[in-house]
Amino acid sequence: MRFEFSGLDELIQRLDEAEKKLPGAKDKFLAQEAELVRGDAAELTPVDTGNLREAWKRSTPENGRVDVYNNTEYAAHVEYGHRQKVGQYVPAIGKRLKKPFVEGRHMLRDAVQQRQDSFAEDAEDILKGLMP
Repeated sequence: MRFEFSGLDELIQRLDEAEKKLPGAKDKFLAQEAELVRGDAAELTPVDTGNLREAWKRSTPENGRVDVYNNTEYAAHVEYGHRQKVGQYVPAIGKRLKKPFVEGRHMLRDAVQQRQDSFAEDAEDILKGLMP
């Protein structure tokens, strides 16, 4: 699963300039933003055992890129939704399945959308602090 922010060419150029003046500034900013997305995704994650919620991670920023991910085996099924066999008995829940498709919860997608608006504002604030 991959999301990219677009339409921010001028902002990216200014972040690149800030990077020249203060090495590591762009990666530090991306790490902070990714941590906010990771936290939002965790909050939006449904909880049964807590394993899925606790498995959200972010990579170390490198070359202006950072990843937010969840390696739990069933994370994609919860994010995007999944098919199931109607009438099948599931001992874990003690019931028979009734719906042929379970809608996705879109935890990561929604977390990225929540942060997309504040991304540019946060970057502007950092740039003002770096370049008076």
